[in-house]
Formats: sequence, C-alpha cells, structure tokens
Amino acid sequence: MPTFSYKAASFDGEVVERTLEAADRNAVLEFLDRAGLIPLQINEVRGLAASRLSNTALGTSKKVKLEDLVLFTKQLVTLLKAGVPLLSALEALYEQSEHPTMRQVISDLYRDVEGGSSLSDAMAKHRKVFPELYVNSIRAGELSGALDQVLERLSTLLEHDKATRTKVKSAMRYPLIVIASLSVAFFALMTFVVPRFAEMFLQSGMELPLPTKMLIAASNAMKHYWHVLVGSVFGVTIAFKQFVRTRRGRYQWDRFKLKLPIFGPLTLKVAMSRFARMFQTLNSSGMPILQTLSILADTVGNEVVKEEIHKVAEGVQRGEGIADPLRQSKLFPPMVVRMIAIGEQSGSLDDMLLSISEHYDLEVDYAVKNLSTMIEPILTVGLGIIVLFLALSIFLPMWSLTSIAR
Repeated sequence: MPTFSYKAASFDGEVVERTLEAADRNAVLEFLDRAGLIPLQINEVRGLAASRLSNTALGTSKKVKLEDLVLFTKQLVTLLKAGVPLLSALEALYEQSEHPTMRQVISDLYRDVEGGSSLSDAMAKHRKVFPELYVNSIRAGELSGALDQVLERLSTLLEHDKATRTKVKSAMRYPLIVIASLSVAFFALMTFVVPRFAEMFLQSGMELPLPTKMLIAASNAMKHYWHVLVGSVFGVTIAFKQFVRTRRGRYQWDRFKLKLPIFGPLTLKVAMSRFARMFQTLNSSGMPILQTLSILADTVGNEVVKEEIHKVAEGVQRGEGIADPLRQSKLFPPMVVRMIAIGEQSGSLDDMLLSISEHYDLEVDYAVKNLSTMIEPILTVGLGIIVLFLALSIFLPMWSLTSIAR
C-alpha cells in the first residue's frame, strides 16, 4: 500500500504534517474529512520507507554526530556532481544511511523537497542536525546556482572542524588521565591509609604538627561527611552549568578561557581559524557581508569573539569596511587585521581568509603537539607539592615518636 505525506489545517488554524498509508489520494481525503481537517497538500512518497516512521521519532532518536554530517555532505556532493537529481540523490542517501536519526531526517528532506520546498528550507526544520552556517550556505548555493560547489566547501569546513576538535581532545587526554588517577589515589589514601596513622598518632598523646592536623581533619571530613562533599560537588556543577547557560555566564566563562595561561592562546587560535575558514566559505558563496558576519557571530563558538564580530558588523554598516573595525578590536591579532585589509584592497579577500585559516591551523597543530609538554611541568610541580605535604604530615610525627622512644 502506498504512503502519502499530507499537510492539513484544523478549524482552529493549527497546521499538522503527517504520513499515512492509504489506497489512493481519495482515501487520504476521506480520512482527513473524518478527522475534521482541511487538506492543504497531499503527496505520494515514493521509494522512502522512512516516511512510515513517526515524525516525532527524531526527538528521541540517537544524536547525529559531526562525522555523520560530514559523511552525508560528502556523499551528497558526490552524487550532485555526477549529475544525479536532488530527489534521487536523497533517496540513494537514505538507502545507504545506517544512522536511524539521519534516515529520518533524509526522509523528511525528501518529502519537503518533493512537495516544492527548497533544500535549505527543508534543512532549516532540523536545526539540531544542520547548524545555521550549513543552512545559510546551502541557501546561498541555491540562489547562485552553485550548490555542488558550496557543498564541497562545507564538506571541507566540517572535516577541518572535526579534525581540530579531535586534536585538542587527544592532547587533553593525557593530562585528564593523570589528574583522574591522582584523584583516585588521593581519595584511597585519605580514606583507608591516613585513618590508621591518625589513630596511632592520637593514641600517643603527643602534640601533632600543623600539616598532620590538616591531613587528619581532611581525612575525617572525607570519611564521615563524604555525602556532603559529593552533594556539594554535584550542586556546584549544576549551578555552574546553569550559570554558563545564561548569556552573561557564557560570556564570563568564555572570557576566562581566553585568559588562561596555556589554554587561552590555544582557544584564541582555534577561534581565529574557525572565523577565517567560515568567513571564506560564506563569502565565496556570494552571501551579503552583513549576513555573513551575523552567521559568523553565532557559529564561531565563543561569546567574546561573537561580541567583537557584532562590533565589526556595526562598523561595516557605517561604511568603515572590515579591516578598520577589526583594527579597533583588542582581540583580533595584528596579522589577521593586516591580511584582511590587504584582501579588501586587492579584491582577494577569500584567498587571504584561506591563508589566515591555514596559518592558524599550523599554529593549532604546533600548540596541540606541545600541549602535553607544557602541562607536564605543572603536573609535576603539583604532584611534588602533594607528595611533600603527605610526607611531612606522616613522617614528622613518626620522627617525634622515634625520639620519645629513645
């Protein structure tokens, strides 16, 4: 039995979109009439069994990761460049996709495009899958007639973004493992080892040195009030997440990250690389400069950088160009400003933006490769301080006991 997608309105003005298995269009009309709905659009869905899935399935399905979106983009651009029509390309992608949520999304895209919607408008209904940068780039490609070229640039951009994130996560893996291991060891020491020494020291009746008193107090707190400590940590974590979700909190946190000794410069370099590459992708698509800057501000991933981009957009609106507002900002490095200024004057802004992105890609690679080297001295010093404190706390009273025994 064929499947039909329909759009209908109730008498109170509510519009619904669903799919229905029926013998023909007349059967769909009869169903809508019985349901008290006014038909607005009815289309037979061909070749996509995914349309049988509930439209609400997307909200509870598996999340679409960045690599899934990269794969979808690369496959779509390959099919379009080979001359395959868009609907046939979507049908082929549906049949090849193994991701349940992505199959549902492709099914929805197919239904909307078959119903007369543009690809960008269809993608705009799935903001959790297709970010604003992606949707607007597709829209610019549709208007300029160069959709396959835009998709190719988007594929490169997404792969670059994925590679950068992977490098940063890989560099952070070693320090996090070391910190987690030290935390577990410290907790075990404070919970099982220190109490035995504490009992021996207290039975001796001797005056304990300050480090030992501090260690015993910390051990007692962890042993008897662990639930309070765990609850406090949990509460602080929840409060921090809620604070960061606010506009002011997100701005303060992003500004703090930029000021960190080692991670601050790396965060700025990653932001500059994303800024330049996204700018180049949108600008080469033929999108108006103010719209490009607006999208950049929302997708660059840092509220401080976002605010500076908005200031640049205000300067462009006043007729100041791009380089002058960037020069007034204390955030953008002088090299970025100079290269964009040269690009504006020579008419080769896209080339300059690509050069900036490639430069900061190298900077990020170098910083990431040396991240562990820079963090190791800090970890070593921190570990040394902890070991020294524990040694003094335990051995100082033991030396006193030895002296008394003599």
